Amino acid sequence: MKKLFLIFFIILSLQSRSQYDYSERCLEAHQLITSLRFDDARLLIAEEKQENPENLIPLLLDNYIDFLTVIIGEDKDVFDSLNKFHYDRLKLLRDGNRNSPWYRSSIAQVNFQWAFARVKFGEYFTAAREIRKAYVTLKENEEEYPEFFPDKVGLGLMHALIGTIPDNFRWIASLFSMEGSIEQGRNELLEVLESAEGNGFPYLYYESLFFITFIDLNLQPDRNSSNELLPLYDRIPADNLLLIFSKSRIMMQTGLNDDAIDLLVDYPRGDDYFPFFYLDYLAGLAKLNRLDDDADKYLLRFTVNFKGNNYVKSAYQKLGWFWLVNNDKQKYREYMQKVKLYGDDFTDGDKLALSEAENEEFPNICLLKARLLFDGGYYTLADSILESSDCFLESEKDMIEFPYRKGRIMHTLGQYEQALNWYEKTMNAGSRQSFYFAANAALQAATIYESAGDLEKAEEYYKKCLRMKNKEYKTSISQKAKAGMTRINEKRKK
Repeated sequence: MKKLFLIFFIILSLQSRSQYDYSERCLEAHQLITSLRFDDARLLIAEEKQENPENLIPLLLDNYIDFLTVIIGEDKDVFDSLNKFHYDRLKLLRDGNRNSPWYRSSIAQVNFQWAFARVKFGEYFTAAREIRKAYVTLKENEEEYPEFFPDKVGLGLMHALIGTIPDNFRWIASLFSMEGSIEQGRNELLEVLESAEGNGFPYLYYESLFFITFIDLNLQPDRNSSNELLPLYDRIPADNLLLIFSKSRIMMQTGLNDDAIDLLVDYPRGDDYFPFFYLDYLAGLAKLNRLDDDADKYLLRFTVNFKGNNYVKSAYQKLGWFWLVNNDKQKYREYMQKVKLYGDDFTDGDKLALSEAENEEFPNICLLKARLLFDGGYYTLADSILESSDCFLESEKDMIEFPYRKGRIMHTLGQYEQALNWYEKTMNAGSRQSFYFAANAALQAATIYESAGDLEKAEEYYKKCLRMKNKEYKTSISQKAKAGMTRINEKRKK
C-alpha cells in the first residue's frame, strides 16, 4: 500500500510540475516589457517565480527582455553575457510538459528570438540553424494544435519572410522544407490581431500589430496602405515604446511627418525605461525632413548615447546634411569625416553614408532639400524647390537624380503617367551607374504596374530593377523587387 501511495504521489508531482500559465501577473509583465520597463517587469516575474515556481512562462518573459535588450541596445558585450542564459532556458523548457501546446512553442520562440539577435552581430550560420529549428518545431506543433495562437505569430512572420525569396533561390527554402508567402504570413498575423483576445491571448494583439506593420512597410508594394493600420494604434498604451516606434514609422512613410514628430519628441523616457535611442534618431530624421532648425539636437543625442554601430554613419551623414542645408559646408565636412570613423556599414543607409563621405563631393543643396521635404511628405513644397530658378544641375549624378525626384513626387501625388515618364528618364540616364536612382525608379514603376493589374509590365520592371548595377541601397531595393516577383507569381496561380 505504501508503495502504491508513493507511485501515486510521484505521478501527481510530475503532472503538476512545469506548467504554462500566462497569469495576470505575466500579462502585466509582458505589457511592461513591450513598454521597455524591464526593471518593473522583472519584479513581477520574480513574484511569479516565487508563488508559482513550476510555471515556465516567466522563462519566456526573461528571454523576451534579453532579446529586446540585445536588439535595441546592440551592445556586443551584453549580447555575449546574455547568450549563455538562453541555453539554460532551453534546457528547462525541454523538461516541460510535452503534452502542452506550449512545449514546442516555447522552445521555438526562444530559438527564433536569438536567431534574430545573432543576425545583429553577424552570426549568420548559427542564426540560420536556429531559424530552421524554430520553423520545424512550430510546424510540428501546428499539426497537433492548429488553433494555438502563439504559434501563428512566429509562423506568420516566417512565412512572410520566406515569401521574399525569389523563385530561382526557392530551392534553398525547399532544401530546409520551408514554405510561405507574404500574403500567407500577413493573413496569419491578421487572424491573430482579430481573434487573439477572444481566444485568451490579449497580449498577442500588440505583437501581431507590430509585425503586420513591419510587413506592410518593408515587403508590400504600396507603403501608403500601411496607414490603414493607424486606427488600430488608437488603443495602445501611451508608453508602449515598441508600438510608438512602429506607429511613427508608418507616419513618417505615409506623409504624416508632423504627427510623427509630435509622437517622437514626447515619448516616455527616464530611469524606468530601457533607453531606446533609435527613437531620437527617428525624431532627428523627421525634423530634418521638415527642415527644422533643431533637428541636430536629436541626432546628436543618438550619436552620443547609442552604444551600437547600426545607423551611426547615417546619423552623422544627416548631421552633415543639416549643416549643409543651413549653408555651413565646413561643418558638413566635419561630420562626413565622422561617417568614416564611426559605426558599421551593415545597413543600406550606413553604406550610402560611407559612399558619400568617401566621394568627398558636396551634394546638390537644391536636390537635397527636395529629397528631405519629399521624405517628410511635403510633396508640393518639394516640387516647388525643384522648379525654382536657382536649382542648378551640375554633375552627372544631378542629371540622374532630378528626374528621379520628379518621378517620386508625381507617383505619390497619384499622377502615374507623369511618374512613369520621369522614371523612364531616370533609368535611361542612370542604368549603368552605381547610384540607386535608376534601380529604385524601376522598382517604383513596377509597383505602379502591379497595382494597375498589369503583371507582365510589373514583372519586366522588377527584373530591370534586379539587373541594375547600383551599389547604394542594394539590399533593400533587391529584397523589395524579389518580394514583388513572388507576389506576381502568387497572383498568376490564382
